[in-house]
Amino acid sequence: MTRIGKILVILITFASLAFAGFAILVVNAGPNWKEMAGQIEGYKFTLSTGENPTWSAVRARGDSQVASDKNLAKVIDAVLADKLKGIQEEAADYQGRIPPLKDELEKSKVANEADLPALAAYILAERARLDALNAEVAKLESQVLAETGTAQKLENIASDRRDDVFKLTGQLTELRTDKFRLEAIKRQLAEELEQVLGNIERAEERQKQISNSEEKPADYNPPAG
Repeated sequence: MTRIGKILVILITFASLAFAGFAILVVNAGPNWKEMAGQIEGYKFTLSTGENPTWSAVRARGDSQVASDKNLAKVIDAVLADKLKGIQEEAADYQGRIPPLKDELEKSKVANEADLPALAAYILAERARLDALNAEVAKLESQVLAETGTAQKLENIASDRRDDVFKLTGQLTELRTDKFRLEAIKRQLAEELEQVLGNIERAEERQKQISNSEEKPADYNPPAG
């Protein structure tokens, strides 16, 4: 083998290695479509089983299908296009709401400008009312201070009377105890009196029986049973 042939073999070897490295780089360093699909919100991606697996994407709300293909990249492209379409439609909807909102804002400005004089007068009236209330509060505070002094005097008098009340309460308790004893004695005397009256009634009845038996003649025979 000549020198030029050796050089060509070396160059071909280096070229083959470079191509292999490039192929590996393309396979391993390309976009991670599965990870990208998992990051897209509002859509669900599924892979069918069987001889010819197919990727499909549906909207998370409503489960309406967006795209279906063996190539996940094409499905993702269709999903992104659908997402862009939805954003554009939403933007158009917001854009259509702007003119009515501007008209309403202008009407509100006109109404507010018309209400400004009335609001200014109301604020002045409320401030005057607030000043009057503050004056009334100050007056009431003075009265409260005066009443506080009177209440303190009454408290002192009440404190002086507490001992008397305590003593009178003790005496009242003793009187109630005595009353209870007297009531018990009264009930006992009433029972004894009732017993004595019963004895007197029985004695009088017995006396009448004896008197009647002495007044009857000697030959008196009571009828038989």
